[in-house]
Amino acid sequence: MGAPALPRSIIGLVSLWAVLLIGAYFAPLALPDDDAADVVTRQTARVAVLYWGIAVAAILLRSTDFGRWAWTLGCVVFLVHVATAFDRVHGWSNSAAVRHVEDVSGFGPGLYVSYAFTVLWVVDAAWWWIDRRGYESRSFWLDRAVHTFMAFMVFSSTVIYESGFIRWAGVSLFALLVFLLGKRLYPGIKVRPGT
Repeated sequence: MGAPALPRSIIGLVSLWAVLLIGAYFAPLALPDDDAADVVTRQTARVAVLYWGIAVAAILLRSTDFGRWAWTLGCVVFLVHVATAFDRVHGWSNSAAVRHVEDVSGFGPGLYVSYAFTVLWVVDAAWWWIDRRGYESRSFWLDRAVHTFMAFMVFSSTVIYESGFIRWAGVSLFALLVFLLGKRLYPGIKVRPGT
């Protein structure tokens, strides 16, 4: 017998991911800009952030199958983002990437923190598929350290270093995640108007 069929929710998640990823590469047609490579690079990053957020929300809601798929798809599109940035923006030059990060954040060596983020996400997603039982029973502190570091990086990239719509989308995403975290940590608290 073959593998069990995927639930519709996961098929929908994968389908949306594919549409958004393809759309990121056609974004310069809809978002005219002097720098089409920058547009594509930003759009792939935004798809990665969206899937990171979907995954974290699913994890907080204890929808682990859906969360694992979203986590993995986010990781894959983030790798596409990194490859796109190096290919189209930095000419496969680490020095150019460091200069770019220096221009954007004022701290070029911050690129190495981004490399750590990339490696961490890849290792974490791979672990979840290779040893699901071990992954899901890992220590509380390791789990929190991974998610805290990743949340810090996503918050910085969307709220601190972006502006306009993307900043507000990042603020909204984090407000939702804080709400879900609160509901998970304090499930007995009821929110009632006027009390």
